[in-house]
Amino acid sequence: MRQSTKLKHLALFAVSFVILHLIRMLAFSAQATAVSYPFLLLAPSIALACSCWRAFTERDESRSHWVLFSAGLFLWTFGMFLSAWEDIFQHAPLSAAWFSDFSFFIYGVPVLLAISLASTKQRIPFLVWMDAAQALLAGFLAYVSIFSVMPFSDAPPAPAEVSTLVLTYNVENVVLAIAASLRLFAEPRGPQRRFYAILFCFLWIYAVTAWVYNSWVAVSSGASSMDVLVDLPFLVLAVAIVMPHPQRDAAKAVSRQPTLSLLIENVSPMFYTLALLALSISLTGRHFYVAIVGILTALIAYVTRSILLQLRYVLAQRQLDEAGDRLQQMALTDALTHTANRRRFDETLVLEWNRAIHNRHPLALLLIDIDYFKILNDRYGHPAGDRCLISVARVLQSALPRSGDLLARYGGEEFAAILPSTDETGARVVAVAMQEALRLLEIPNDTATGPFVTISVGIAVSDTPRVSTAGIIELADQALYRAKQHGRNRIELTAERDFLCNGAR
Repeated sequence: MRQSTKLKHLALFAVSFVILHLIRMLAFSAQATAVSYPFLLLAPSIALACSCWRAFTERDESRSHWVLFSAGLFLWTFGMFLSAWEDIFQHAPLSAAWFSDFSFFIYGVPVLLAISLASTKQRIPFLVWMDAAQALLAGFLAYVSIFSVMPFSDAPPAPAEVSTLVLTYNVENVVLAIAASLRLFAEPRGPQRRFYAILFCFLWIYAVTAWVYNSWVAVSSGASSMDVLVDLPFLVLAVAIVMPHPQRDAAKAVSRQPTLSLLIENVSPMFYTLALLALSISLTGRHFYVAIVGILTALIAYVTRSILLQLRYVLAQRQLDEAGDRLQQMALTDALTHTANRRRFDETLVLEWNRAIHNRHPLALLLIDIDYFKILNDRYGHPAGDRCLISVARVLQSALPRSGDLLARYGGEEFAAILPSTDETGARVVAVAMQEALRLLEIPNDTATGPFVTISVGIAVSDTPRVSTAGIIELADQALYRAKQHGRNRIELTAERDFLCNGAR
């Protein structure tokens, strides 16, 4: 309700401003120029003040856009002050361009920079400075294009004809409006979208009113009631800036053609390079060397931007690959002991099993169980149990003789070791080394097996694999069961041939 009331008051102010301007023009038609300029100066000044207020109060990534847009409005307002000075005090003819026309044209430079500015996440500081350099060069070329002389030159200026200037204005206004429309479409949500929405409305209204004004008034002599058209875009802009705007639902905004939006957002920084290239090409006939400098600058900027974006893409792709590798490693690693988890164990067992069949090499599997681990947990607490698991895992890992061997946490207090190309003798040697290394660690746990933590190991060896991976796990589990039944802290082994013979009986 309060927003509706505020909107009505602002709209009433804008309408009253235009009506008062029109009444003053009609009432004092003899002094139309002197009467009209206070309104023509006040309307853009109000819009400039609102834009500066927005640039000062914003604390998000849209602030830089408002700063650049405010710079553009300042140039336009300054141009209106120059126009008033030229018309009232200098009595400059309307048949050719003057310095106010340069200011009116150059206002589009920071506006286009605001449109082409990438989002904060996509922004590269060096490219921002490069665009700023292009902006300065564009201003230089615009001056040369309008006055046909170099800035600060002793040669007298030769301003462009007003008809040529009007065409240039109209092209500039339409290009800016189209560029703002593309960025509005590409921006999915947030304060930046509001900025582009306001800019979209202002630039299209300005383009239409400027076209009408330039076509009907600028080619005639003196001021007319059509001057009120100049007020409209700036009053609408001021109202749009100060009106509160609720944030749109981000989830709904994101669903809008993300691929095309991403393309527009990444291509939009090229607007400035294209504008500089077009302006330079237009000068090739009259100022060849100046135009060549502009064209080379535009090409260098394009190549530099492409190289930097490609480098950033390669770096981002590398970081993404590294993050994927880390995520994959985390998915295959036990969080507590930092050994392989059950998923990696299953994958590795299938891989080594197929390799053993193909190469006709033996394959050994060790299932390792910490003896009386429940007693340790109950007696010393779960933190002590976790520390025990970590220490046992470290000891077991150190006992593996080759990098191709895999130790995994099989579940709870059980571990498993896959030993490719290992026969019964080699598997038993590894199991004994594990027990000896754990004995030297002397982790307290007073049980039937002694004062320290011990392990029972069940070994399964397949010399010429003829059972499945589930079969060799069953063999190792049977051996581990026997080790527990026979008093723990011991090693038992089951070979594939024993399994097949038992099955045959």
